Amino acid sequence: MATMVSKRSVLCALLACSLLGLGCSSKRVAPDRSAQNRNPTIAAGASAATSSGVGVNANARQGGAGSSGAGSFVVTRSIEGPPEGCKNLQCKQYGCATGTTTISGQVFDPAGRNPLYNVAVYVPNEPLAPLREGASCDKCDAMYSGKAVVSTLTDPQGRFVLEKAPAGDNIPLVVQIGKWRKQVTIPTVARCADTVVAKELTTLPRNSKEGDLPNIAIATGGADTLECLLRRIGVDSSEYTAGADGEGHIHIFQGAGFGFFPAPNTRPAAPAASEALWNSADSLMKYDVVLLSCEGQETANMNQQALHDYADRGGRVFASHFHYAWFNTGPYAEEELATWTAGSNDLGNINGSIVTTFPKGMALQQWLMDNNALVNGELPIQEARNNADVQPSIHDVSQPWIVGAPGSMAATQYFSFNTPTAQARTPDGVLCGRVVFSDLHVGAASDDNAMEPVPQSCKDVELSPQEKALEFMLFDLSACVIPDDVPPTPPPPLK
Repeated sequence: MATMVSKRSVLCALLACSLLGLGCSSKRVAPDRSAQNRNPTIAAGASAATSSGVGVNANARQGGAGSSGAGSFVVTRSIEGPPEGCKNLQCKQYGCATGTTTISGQVFDPAGRNPLYNVAVYVPNEPLAPLREGASCDKCDAMYSGKAVVSTLTDPQGRFVLEKAPAGDNIPLVVQIGKWRKQVTIPTVARCADTVVAKELTTLPRNSKEGDLPNIAIATGGADTLECLLRRIGVDSSEYTAGADGEGHIHIFQGAGFGFFPAPNTRPAAPAASEALWNSADSLMKYDVVLLSCEGQETANMNQQALHDYADRGGRVFASHFHYAWFNTGPYAEEELATWTAGSNDLGNINGSIVTTFPKGMALQQWLMDNNALVNGELPIQEARNNADVQPSIHDVSQPWIVGAPGSMAATQYFSFNTPTAQARTPDGVLCGRVVFSDLHVGAASDDNAMEPVPQSCKDVELSPQEKALEFMLFDLSACVIPDDVPPTPPPPLK
């Protein structure tokens, strides 16, 4: 009798579906005890999700809602039709009776060591356009091409989940922050389940064979080794080249530190930064990012107006310690960026506090904690300096990120400002570039020798806590420019 009632209920349900115009089917659900069937689909090379549940869509598991147990009949709604007027991969965005089709994973730095925050992850609907070389004033949306079908940003743990993703074989996936960009192919995305992407696919490119990298100019310094930060986060030594010549993306210019390559010398010596990099705005405009390593003394032969114009036109500048000389005099001195103090001003080893009054500051705090860079919530800083103090009520265009912790001198260790500064002070002003000043030294906690040839001078060691903070900020400097009080947003998906 119970069997008759069960079958009658199924027939009634099927009849109701038919009358409502729904596509329905009846099937017997067999017991599903294999771990393979219970887990979400895994992309080639990936491992199953950990016990934390990161990247797993519980609703996508087989035998979920609607199942009444082994041997029972269930009625499911089959939603096969793609969106009306769809094109390309939009036509593979299938509806689901329960749950949705998702793609999940984590994005890592080129070394595959640290996950990255605020990286755009999306499925393009068209081929990607080449990235424009050199600095330019672009809105965030202009950085992305391919007309995203679905898109998202990574969180401070580097995690992402793409909802309502297209399903099928050979689905393209893009990971991008600024002009760091990598496109890969996911072998199979299962319909109405979660596909976890292999870490190898979502690691930013180490070289141009793996993807796109920004053009970065580095002026060597006698007291810091910013060029070594790039090596330790995973950029290949093959990407290093002397001056503007060569096919690499890391262009070395000689400041107070060495910039030549050792014998047997198949590449030319690096030119002087004062003659070939910051001598004019046009020389600087060839580069997406300019890194200025501390020279151990105030920078000489500066063209301060050139650097100012470069930033206003979309350039990104990272200046370490003694490079305060670009800002405490000249055109930037009139823009009230900070209260400047000249000299070495060595504070010794201190702890730093992360400023969490703005969205990215909160993300930095979480990111450093997750990557074991904080001790009791504070950042250990070796050989700290004090050349800038930023008070937001006075220096309204500047955003402090790291300051001296209670018990240490309240020195601003790291701050940024968007350019042009006049536009940055306007609610709807157009933002083009970004400048960072840091009193944190890359080489302070490593065994680099700034007076050895580049990049052989760089030691293969783990990032120190302050280097981890600088890694976070290097990728933030590469990202599109937004007001500091606004959370980042992903590429807009197709409608």
